[in-house]
Amino acid sequence: MSAWRKTMAILVVVVFLFVLAVTAVSAAETLEVRKIVQNADDITVGDDVTILLNFKNPFQQEIPIQIVDRNVIGNNGLDIQCLEATLPAMDELVLAYEPIVPFKAGKYTLDAAAISFTNPNTGDREAVESNIVSIEVKGDSTTPQAQQKQGITTIYRCGGTNIQSTSYSASSTSSSLNIRMGGQQSGSQQQGSVEQRVANNQLNQNSGQLKKELEQELQKQQELEEQISKELANNSEFQQYDAQLRAAGFNQTQPSFNPITQNHTQITVPYRNESAERKIKADYIHGTIQNVTLEESTPEEKAESKLLWWLLILIAVVFVTGWYLYEKYYKSAQRQELPPIAVESAQTVDYVGDARRMVEEAEFLFQNNREKDAYEKISRAIRFYFAYKLGLNTELLNTELLNTLSAKRDLDTYSEVKSCLDLCGKVEFASYKSKEKDFHKVVEITKAIIV
Repeated sequence: MSAWRKTMAILVVVVFLFVLAVTAVSAAETLEVRKIVQNADDITVGDDVTILLNFKNPFQQEIPIQIVDRNVIGNNGLDIQCLEATLPAMDELVLAYEPIVPFKAGKYTLDAAAISFTNPNTGDREAVESNIVSIEVKGDSTTPQAQQKQGITTIYRCGGTNIQSTSYSASSTSSSLNIRMGGQQSGSQQQGSVEQRVANNQLNQNSGQLKKELEQELQKQQELEEQISKELANNSEFQQYDAQLRAAGFNQTQPSFNPITQNHTQITVPYRNESAERKIKADYIHGTIQNVTLEESTPEEKAESKLLWWLLILIAVVFVTGWYLYEKYYKSAQRQELPPIAVESAQTVDYVGDARRMVEEAEFLFQNNREKDAYEKISRAIRFYFAYKLGLNTELLNTELLNTLSAKRDLDTYSEVKSCLDLCGKVEFASYKSKEKDFHKVVEITKAIIV
């Protein structure tokens, strides 16, 4: 195997490893969620249908989440517009909704559940979605079970607000939602004036009123975020950090707000340039901005940067080494030719003896655990031998030799030479692990060829 080919093989491997490393570095950990319907293949009218969310938590710590999920079978089910929960520090866990009873046969599609959370590794707000599930409810829609009232329960339980309403075709009433996480039940307790009105049936629970309530809550949240943004922009510490980042070429992007309690909100303001990200973080506690800090490079970012630098240095070293070997060996080899037959004919060169000595050297190399060098020497002996035997004035490449033998229609010699060169090439390029019997067979064939 020539030095140039070895260099190219090394470069290909290095580039491949570099791509793998960059891919691994850029791949961020995140939550995974999958929606599952128990006994999905055997559901009939009147059955309890349990819908599960299977979570995989890679962060090894508790993660507060918000769930948006709609599961309606016919006209019966849950429309969760916002539900807060906390995933424990477990690799995998299951959240189960209260069962839904389908009263109408047919085929139904359950929407993907949308989960939003703050990534503890980056501080960024992220969102993931589950799969969509298709089910079929079998049975007779005229049975007594199918004549039950059907209703869609809408739930909003986020930011301290607890609003819940069940809409029926003929009447409205209140309902409750229980969730089971890891086998345990949990549920939000109703709080505040709105929640008390719900408990006392003083709220007109129809879909229009519920929508109005939700719009009012979202408007309040938006107004609060605008107020926090204004107060943060007027904070002297924030202004200093902001000026420092902008002077360094960073641009501010959309801030995120993470409610911790009713009176405590965490604010994260990301700044980005072409190659890095920084964050200004602060707390809004009881109406005042506190704890303004500039987050420097995370340990993960520092490790990534260090790894990338080392990879770049390695590629530079390999490139320079490859160029040196290319100039020294490959171009030199291109200029070297075997002595012209006219000057030094095959009769004046003991090419048979020289080729056999190469085979002996190959045997010596193999005995000293230098298998690749041994196979390379065998390959060279064969090409050297035929270069003189065929009356050519330059050393042949494998393909050139095989094409020449094929043109001469010497099928036996062609088959034996191809077999030897193919095996030598596989060992040289590390695509085949050499066995002692294989080498002895190649040596035997080569000796029989060189006569």
